[in-house]
Amino acid sequence: MSEVIERPKGQKVAEKGHLPPQAATMMQVIASAAANPNCDIEKMQALLNMQSQLIEREARAEFSAAMATACGAIPQVERNGIVSLGQKGGYKFTKWEDMDKVIRPILAENNLRLSFNTRPSESSSAKVVIDTISHSNGQSQSAEIELPLDAGQGRNPLQGFGSTISYGKRYCAEMLLNILRCDEDTDGRYQSQPPAHVITAEQKEEIIDLLKRSGKDMGQFLAWVGTRTVDAMTPAQFERGKRGLLNAINGASRS
Repeated sequence: MSEVIERPKGQKVAEKGHLPPQAATMMQVIASAAANPNCDIEKMQALLNMQSQLIEREARAEFSAAMATACGAIPQVERNGIVSLGQKGGYKFTKWEDMDKVIRPILAENNLRLSFNTRPSESSSAKVVIDTISHSNGQSQSAEIELPLDAGQGRNPLQGFGSTISYGKRYCAEMLLNILRCDEDTDGRYQSQPPAHVITAEQKEEIIDLLKRSGKDMGQFLAWVGTRTVDAMTPAQFERGKRGLLNAINGASRS
């Protein structure tokens, strides 16, 4: 969940000590009205309210512009962390320290900063992690996520709490800044061996060698097999393609 938090009432815009252009113009109008001894108090109050609204609107616009610039400058972040599941393989993940290294200087360039907090959940075995990105002018936006405490193997309660906070930081930051992790997939799984639905590197080399020996056109061969690339060939396509190329080679040798 993400929400925009307005600048607290009466907080000034931090723009080199100056008011935004429209608010500065309105201030001149107010000053002129205040100098008039016949100025109506209610009209003066209306002018002051209008000035406050102008400051608020321009601060929101400034915050939105800074967020747009920062989000556009943030590259994809690497998945350098690995959790091993033994013989079942494992999965890669983006470590918070790697993500922070990427986004911190970009946020600073745009007068933005990221802060974190937690609050209790209705469940005693969960925690709500809150990320807030704020601008120097007082505007901010928050995202939060409720997570179960990470009771992974070998972790004590304190380590599990720390792991949960780190996990929440990453996911809330991704929501706020639209961060994409490299090699984004459905479950983050990795395998030491190629997936079962594609051929191995050795089979790929075998097909390429057979193509050279047969003199067949690569594009026509792939279209006949029913795949876009050799790397994407399934084991069944490999067997069919291999038989076809061997038949072509043997037929050429007999003729």
